[in-house]
Amino acid sequence: MADITALAALNSDYTKSDASKTKLTGDLNSFLTLLTSQLKNQDPLSPMDSTEFTNQLVQFSGVEQAINTNTNLESLIGLSQASIGATAVGYLGKEVQAESSTMPLQDGQAKYTYTLPKDASKCLIVIKDASGAVVKTEQGEFKAGTYHMSWDGKNTYGEQQDDGAYTLEVQATDTSGTTMEDIYTTVFGKATAVANDGNDVMVAAGAVLFGMSYIVSVREPTTPVAETPTDTTTTDTNG
Repeated sequence: MADITALAALNSDYTKSDASKTKLTGDLNSFLTLLTSQLKNQDPLSPMDSTEFTNQLVQFSGVEQAINTNTNLESLIGLSQASIGATAVGYLGKEVQAESSTMPLQDGQAKYTYTLPKDASKCLIVIKDASGAVVKTEQGEFKAGTYHMSWDGKNTYGEQQDDGAYTLEVQATDTSGTTMEDIYTTVFGKATAVANDGNDVMVAAGAVLFGMSYIVSVREPTTPVAETPTDTTTTDTNG
């Protein structure tokens, strides 16, 4: 299980609009106190021009309306996040696929895909740990297309790595020798928790967090790919 609280509170009891409204009330009270004092002490033979005070009252009213609008928007956002959060809870225990280059290793297994937009002359898959150290490199495919891969969690020397978050890099150059910048990668993981960071509902797959907008598919967990003595990475090409 991920070390985050499942589905944190989606709405704060004290929003930014609440704070703005409190400050506006204080400013308006101060303004009215000052206005009352000045009206009481004005020269009857030379009364003050009320135009400026009227303009300021209009400005206060405009600010109050804007704050009320923001309050309503915050309520709508809160309701939307609550709905998204309820949907995300249904992902728990399922396998999620997300657009990401951060890959979860869970129970010693990981899966990912990468898509080459065109043919390559060189393609290398590099997996790094949380410290940035390279733990595994694999020769990638050269033909344009999407490739589904699995990793058994072992480094180059056959040593099993701890479960956690790993960085996936696909380093490829096209047939003209130009580095490809638009390589699309997705990773798979079993959803273990749901939480909210204040801006987005997040789904955890072990040590890795995915924003809901980056999840591209949800399915029942699949059986891990069996290891073979000669090759622990499997590939297949779609189409």
